[in-house]
Amino acid sequence: MDPRFREIEFNHSFQYRVRSHECDRQGIVHNARYLEILEVARIEFVRKILKTPIDAGSFVTHDKYFTVRNAIDYFAPARFDEELVVLTRVAKLGRTSITFEQVINGKSDGRRVIECESVVVHVDPVTNEPLPVPDSQRRLVEQSH
Repeated sequence: MDPRFREIEFNHSFQYRVRSHECDRQGIVHNARYLEILEVARIEFVRKILKTPIDAGSFVTHDKYFTVRNAIDYFAPARFDEELVVLTRVAKLGRTSITFEQVINGKSDGRRVIECESVVVHVDPVTNEPLPVPDSQRRLVEQSH
């Protein structure tokens, strides 16, 4: 496990229960489904930690971000109906990007399921060209640490 992902440094925790349609024929969560779980946790991070309202225009007509990188290390499988704990934090705030680090652990036994680093880039809602992260959002991220 990467030493960067020590739990004590995460400022957001989100609980998630695995649903049946997320599992493959082996009875474990399909590897691609973790990306959806991580996205749900990042949105809750934005809502709760950054105190940014989410509405129908979020991520479409304003505050538009593209995910440009996901790097996942898998350690143990999660299974149907298992409760998971997803930890999220901002690891780096660039000029146009935000780097998130996330961990998923089993709730009942604390075992490490995955570690993930995701990068999102702020873009113009019309041209989709990179734009600097707005100062208002930058301040919220900086205050969350």
